[in-house]
Amino acid sequence: MASGGRSQVWEHFTKGPSGTVTCNICTASVSQGSGSLKFKNTSNLWAHLKSKPKEIYEKTQKEAQPQVPTTSLTQPTLKQVLEKTTKWTLNDPRTEEMDKLLMEMIATDILPFAIVEGAGFKRVMAKAEPRYPLKTEKFFRTKKMDEIYTGVVNKIKKLLSVENAGNSISFTTDCWSGSNEALMSLTAHFIDKKWKKVQLVLTVKSLSQSHTGQYIGETFLSMLEEWEIDEERVMLVLRDSGANMVKGMRLVEMPDLSCSAHILHLVINDGLSSQRVVVDILAKLKKIATHFNHSVTAQQHPSKIQEELGVPQHSIIQAVQTRWNSTLHMLVRMIEQKRAITAYASDHGHFSCLSAEEWSIASNLAETLGPLEEVTLEFSREDSSTSCILPCLAVLQCLLESEGPTTRGIQTTRKFMLDSLQKRFAKVKDAKEVVLACVLDPRYKQRPLVPEILVKVKTWLKEAMETSPPDSATETPSEETDPKRPRTEDQVPSLLDSLYDTVLLPSTSEAVEPEGIIEELERYFREPVIDRKSGNPYDWWKHNTNRFTRLSALARQYLSCPPSSVMSERVFSTIGNIYEDRQSSLKGENAEKLCFFEAVEPEGIIEELERYFREPVIDRKSGNPYDWWKHNTNRFTRLSALASERVFSTIGNIYEDRRSSLKGENAEKLCFLYYNLPLLDWSY
Repeated sequence: MASGGRSQVWEHFTKGPSGTVTCNICTASVSQGSGSLKFKNTSNLWAHLKSKPKEIYEKTQKEAQPQVPTTSLTQPTLKQVLEKTTKWTLNDPRTEEMDKLLMEMIATDILPFAIVEGAGFKRVMAKAEPRYPLKTEKFFRTKKMDEIYTGVVNKIKKLLSVENAGNSISFTTDCWSGSNEALMSLTAHFIDKKWKKVQLVLTVKSLSQSHTGQYIGETFLSMLEEWEIDEERVMLVLRDSGANMVKGMRLVEMPDLSCSAHILHLVINDGLSSQRVVVDILAKLKKIATHFNHSVTAQQHPSKIQEELGVPQHSIIQAVQTRWNSTLHMLVRMIEQKRAITAYASDHGHFSCLSAEEWSIASNLAETLGPLEEVTLEFSREDSSTSCILPCLAVLQCLLESEGPTTRGIQTTRKFMLDSLQKRFAKVKDAKEVVLACVLDPRYKQRPLVPEILVKVKTWLKEAMETSPPDSATETPSEETDPKRPRTEDQVPSLLDSLYDTVLLPSTSEAVEPEGIIEELERYFREPVIDRKSGNPYDWWKHNTNRFTRLSALARQYLSCPPSSVMSERVFSTIGNIYEDRQSSLKGENAEKLCFFEAVEPEGIIEELERYFREPVIDRKSGNPYDWWKHNTNRFTRLSALASERVFSTIGNIYEDRRSSLKGENAEKLCFLYYNLPLLDWSY
């Protein structure tokens, strides 16, 4: 078709300035049928072209035909129509693939099994894929979850094999108690044959007895047996400092170590509680935070004051007892909002504000705690190793020994922290696993060690080479390249960076014993350390395995263990979501209570109901209905009785309907799949 809707016949004719039409083939003039533009047509042009060679006419006619899409001319067959409307069979591969994807969605998004029976889910599936035969909650909770769980377990066991994980695996473990279950977690940490640090959540075991040391030790061994891991492969077990956990590991003779993050938490709390003035300041700030976080009116007023004073419109942070750094975050936010808080207190009261001296102490306390948070985060990183413990302790000691703020209370607080640091970490600093991990980390080597410990290092290395079986061969790159990356020059080093540089200065005395492992160690010591922040110790060993064959085998063992049991705590956070947020199982005869509610006599209660309706509603997010009824029971005696039985049991009914049959075993499997399905890239 000619462009712009013009007839194809004009390809063979030319229209002159005077309106005459000339044939391009024979140069004859051809009339368009009328002198008026309105009545002109191309009929004469087609008739003239028909007298020319046949192939020219037929080709132009063909090109002039409108282009009709071939699909519009194709009628679907009966088989195709049925294919689009007929439900898949239960054994259809497409059905099985959809079942698999839905179960993976439930596990990785921590969704209730009951979602597959919800009206919204059914509407989505009817639109997205109407051929899929919907399944019940029971199908996914029993058959499909077990099927996927078995597949993932087999894949994880291959990762834990000696061929991939080597002869040594480190573990973190912890215990947790919820409203429904008491659990014990187990996570595995190792460096695989490609020198990649791997963390695997293996299990969260339901505890059915009192948490005695003996029971915890036996449960730990049963978890190892369940995963077919020999006790001889246990390199180190990271646990908290609870007496039952310590005793449990000692009874089963497992090499264990206290979580460094927990110990540091105790050290900082020792310092914060050592001075009355600091305790009083923190108590005042917590009271202020409580006021703003539990009052709707108090939450609304500060935003106006912040806008008037030009203060950042941030909410007040509340300190949490179990996380010391939340105290630091509260201090920093309070100092930022100092003017707004003072203005609010002068206008509304409700709490006593800090004096000028107390604000100064709070500011200096935040300055002292800042570097300590950096160390806490270093301990908590997923890629951290026990190798960072000794350098961090050396830096903290330098920091606390240095001259800090002279404000009243701060110097004493720092001194108490220093004393507690030296006391609580005394055993950790001499632990063989911690020392050798530091030595075998190319970022630190022997530099944070004192000379007497360095003597022990050589003895320990000799013993390790004699007692430890050689690991399976690791994969090394075809070309040796230096993975060291220089520190960028435009970065301004922080106080903590400067202290690290001081701690990591080269040692002045080095003894040489030219034999075996010791000779290799001295050659390794003469290598320059890699950058603490940008350097990757696992990459370094990957590229230098052939140069330090003995040390690389030991490095793969000792660098596998994390410095803290944070990974286990994160598992329990997930478990808490599984149990409490979406899958709690609350029992109750809801039908009877509903009948009771409907059967209440209308006399008396109607008046009380009307009076209750006239009360202002409380805030949906910050308001607590339980507290409201607690303080208003005497004012609404009949309704409060119904509220405690019917309203809140209805909430329980909602939870029960969403996850009515969740048992401890299912929670363990869901948690296991939540962590390991993404890790395996959904391939098992």
